[in-house]
Amino acid sequence: MKFTCTQENLLRGVANTAPIAGKNSQLPILQDILLKAEKNTLTLTTTDLEVGVRAVVGGKMDIAGSCVLPARRFFEYVQQLPKGNPITLERKGNIVHVVTKGFHAQFTSSDPEEYPLLPEAIGEGSIVMPSGVLCGGISHVLFAAAREDVRPEIRSVFLSWRADGLRIAATDSFRLAEYVIQDSSQDDVSAILPLLSAQEFVRLFSTQEQVRITIHDNYASFVGDGIELTSRLVDGEYPRYEDIIPTTHTSEAIIARSELSRALKTLSVFLPKESRRVSIVIKPHDQGFIAKVAGGELGEGEVTLDISGEGDDVSVLVNIQYIIEGISHITSDECKMYFSGQYDPIVFRQKEKGVVYTYVVMPIQV
Repeated sequence: MKFTCTQENLLRGVANTAPIAGKNSQLPILQDILLKAEKNTLTLTTTDLEVGVRAVVGGKMDIAGSCVLPARRFFEYVQQLPKGNPITLERKGNIVHVVTKGFHAQFTSSDPEEYPLLPEAIGEGSIVMPSGVLCGGISHVLFAAAREDVRPEIRSVFLSWRADGLRIAATDSFRLAEYVIQDSSQDDVSAILPLLSAQEFVRLFSTQEQVRITIHDNYASFVGDGIELTSRLVDGEYPRYEDIIPTTHTSEAIIARSELSRALKTLSVFLPKESRRVSIVIKPHDQGFIAKVAGGELGEGEVTLDISGEGDDVSVLVNIQYIIEGISHITSDECKMYFSGQYDPIVFRQKEKGVVYTYVVMPIQV
């Protein structure tokens, strides 16, 4: 194997793939990165057996071949090399020489035949859409996914293409975020994407122009310009989350998003980490919003804000952090909130430019 390319190209490829390596500690070779030179391209691959990333780097191939290098050490080394000079990677036996002007390093290569293969991306039945649109949708719901491993089906992001658009959802059973892209219609196709895979997708594709998505029986592939992500899909059924989104309400309120965010962050200083309870009272006829934290060892606070709205007065007890995190993904200047009663879900909704963002918070039952 002998391959030459620029430091910038090699670093980009290693930076895209190296973060996956080492996340599965059971197989030592998964701490490595597979490099394969053929047809004037260098393909870099990493996997943890659940998620895999493949990046393609252009350059000059003198000798085809492959090697397996320690991902973190190789990344840190390439990162420090100067720009502007070509880098040559040459394997001799089990030693890989990495050479550029003024620098020469040797890495020991593991056996490439022992490195696990990634599933091949098959183009049939693929969905092509702007990467930024899908990254934006996933980013708006990621925070609401469960972080515990107990229920894999909700430690995930749900993607559902339907005739009326693409639905992207995440829930931890206490709150729910849904992002609907109305102009991305497709025959019914859905996938439960593990949380880590969803995070990796945003990291890898946020600067891409387009992505080609193929959903298989137990895995999905996402292909862009010089980058490919494959992921195992969660086996099982995603919760019927639409059933918990209220279709009617008794009260609604419109409040400035920045003012609401500042008010809740101010009150959060009085709350210990183990208790994030805040009392919220909506008085539409008086155009008032009252949030209060009382009786704690850290002190108490109360904030009153102006609103516009209609309906009945409502008092609810909620997790303050859930509200703060949810409204941070509302891009308009105003928050629209809908209430149905003391023990019913609170709904935040934003509609603009072919996108509907819905955020639902379950009140604390006392």
